Amino acid sequence: MMRGERNRNMFIPIVFFILLAGAFVGVESITPQAQYERIHPECLNYDVDENGDNQDGMFDDTDCHDYPYQDGSGETTTPSVLIGQSSNQYQTYYDLSVDFMRYFVGKECNNDLNNCIGLNFQYESQFYCFMAEQMYSNDLRDIMIKFYQVLQHLPDDGSVLLLESLCYTIPKPPPGNLPVLDNQETTPIPENPNGGSSPK
Repeated sequence: MMRGERNRNMFIPIVFFILLAGAFVGVESITPQAQYERIHPECLNYDVDENGDNQDGMFDDTDCHDYPYQDGSGETTTPSVLIGQSSNQYQTYYDLSVDFMRYFVGKECNNDLNNCIGLNFQYESQFYCFMAEQMYSNDLRDIMIKFYQVLQHLPDDGSVLLLESLCYTIPKPPPGNLPVLDNQETTPIPENPNGGSSPK
């Protein structure tokens, strides 16, 4: 009886050290991938007036300009108590506008810049800047400035600065694929080798 108890007592420290070693070896922590609030479907539908105010989606609707996120009310004014309340992260306005531009080019031009809506840019950054300055009912820079500095819906994340550095500085940086500020859902539009630096 004594020998069996001694053997059992000897195994307890061995089992303890094996368990302790296992706790420190090869344990990998798995962090869930961040979830983002992205563009509201009513704002994404740029050619549809969802609420009858004669303003279509992200290009025209001021309610989309003021709060374009899917946790908001889309083309209807989002109540202030709902703004910025999601437990998910918010895609930066810049990245949201890049995804929106790529969605537009994909839908209208089959993801091809060659003669896209009558334009013939070589790089997506050129199309993006044209869109920012010419296709929204208000200039995209003014929309972002209002969102971050006037309405102060979310903290300024660098969206305005990046947009300005890409599209509003002289001289403009070399064209190419658009940079990612934080998170983009889409992939870059392929270069159009027959395109140029001006719209036509």
